[in-house]
Order: sequence, then C-alpha cells, then structure tokens
Amino acid sequence: MQRQGILRDLAAARIYLLDHRAANYLDSLRMDVQGMPWENTEESQIKDYLRDIDFPRDCVWIEYDSRQLWKDRITRGLSTMSEEDLNDHHQRAFLIDNRSPDEMTIRLFDALTDFAFLDSPLTLVLDKSQDGRPDLDGGNWHLQQNVVTTRLQLTSGDQQSKVADYLDTHKGHLSYEMVIGFMLFAALAAREDDLLCQDTPSLSAAEERTARKFGKSWMIETLRSHVTIRIGPAGERHLTERMARRHFEEARASGRATPTEHWVAEHERRYANGKVVRVRAHQRGKLELTSYPSGWWGPG
Repeated sequence: MQRQGILRDLAAARIYLLDHRAANYLDSLRMDVQGMPWENTEESQIKDYLRDIDFPRDCVWIEYDSRQLWKDRITRGLSTMSEEDLNDHHQRAFLIDNRSPDEMTIRLFDALTDFAFLDSPLTLVLDKSQDGRPDLDGGNWHLQQNVVTTRLQLTSGDQQSKVADYLDTHKGHLSYEMVIGFMLFAALAAREDDLLCQDTPSLSAAEERTARKFGKSWMIETLRSHVTIRIGPAGERHLTERMARRHFEEARASGRATPTEHWVAEHERRYANGKVVRVRAHQRGKLELTSYPSGWWGPG
C-alpha cells in the first residue's frame, strides 16, 4: 500500500532532473544565504528565506547526482569526504507534496545503484500557518515501519542501534539537502539565465514504439515529460566568481597573494656591499579582485 501511494504521488508530480552543474550552483546559492559551515549564522535567516519561496506545482520530484555534488563540495572546500564514502552515493531525489492546505510532506529517496531507489524510511511533515506557508521551525517525522522492518532483517549484531543510526543519518541528509529543492524554484523565479529549462519527453520515440509492440499500455496511456535543468550563463559566472574568490582568500591567508595595486615613491635602496641604487617612483601590485566579477548574490 505504501508503494502504491508513492506511485500515485509520482504520477501526479512534476519531474525535475538537475545536471550536476545546476545542482552545484543551487548548493552554492544556499551557502550564500545560509552561510558557510564555519560561520555563526542564525538558522532563522535561511528558514525565513525558504518559507517565502513559491512552488510552481503542488507535487514535485527533484533528482540529482549526489556523488557528483559531494565531489563539487570537496572542490569548494566544504567537505573532506573520502573516495570510499563517495562510492556510497548515487542518484538522490526528493518528493515534495504541497497539495494539502494543512501540511507539506517531504520524502528523500536514495539510489542503491544507478538504477534502483531505496524506499524512504521517514517522511518529514511540516505544518502550515494560516497564510499557507510551511513552518520550518518544527516538523514531525513519520516512520515507515515496513521499511524499518526490512532494514532490521538485513542487519546483524546490534540491530536496534544500527537502525537508529540509519534513521538519524537519513534525518540529517533530508534536512540538509532538501534546501536544494527550495533554491531551485527561487532561482527559476528570480532570473531567466541562471538556469536553463528544457521540457523533455519521458519516453523517446523508440521507447514508445517498443512499449506499443510489447503491449505495455500502462507506459503509454498517459505520455509524460520531465524538466531537465542545466546551468545557464549567469550561473556559470556565479560559480567562477566563487572559485576565484576561494583561491584568492587561500593565497592571501598563506601570504602568497599579489599585493594590491599601490604607488611606490622614489627612494634609495642600499645593499650590504655598499651599493646604492635610486629606484624611480612606480606602481606596484595588481588591482584587487580583478580576476572575477563582484557583486553577484544569486536570486533575491
């Protein structure tokens, strides 16, 4: 019954597939609002921002490559995840259901392989305020007992402890990663060239012919499409700026940064061997932060 419910929700959902550059861009925008992990930023700042984001559809499925996103986070200096841990990541998707006037539900599905998703063991339920906005300060976790029972059957040793750790990890991933879904719709609403959208049929012409040939009417009764999200020119400029800024700050912290452009007055330089050299007035260094654009903040 649970899987039938998930299939019904998927049939009603609008599908958004992010390429890895788009996912990296949205994650970077999140850090602009939320602040870096080492910064002491109030959680209310990101919560207030997310609360006011409008969803274009009441039920959406948002999917991206989790492994590539974590590799991009390593490149941006946000993680030190090992290659072994990276191998545990595949596709990741969120099913966000906003159809109820009283609550929003969010479920996280992780891929076990490149072709199969695991059932979601928990559902995050967010109550809505009178204006229909989700309350991000609270939230209730609804356990899918059949998924947990299956997990218990696949573990050995201290089963209760392993399942508890598994659920805590899932809660952390869902709470942290779901922000990407919100940022997607903030970016789509704010600017035209941050992200590029393409409506793509879910079945190619060849796949449709094959389904008809073998009588798989359930695949072609209601032909569907999904939205492919790729990064746009403005998004690329944003990522380029962020990477250049990171390299600049690392160089400045290590003392290897090129001096900021300044004027050196005429002076004498005296050496230990008694030699005296008159140095003419000149400019030295480079203009500060000229290697990348400035003032780019992402969607407002």
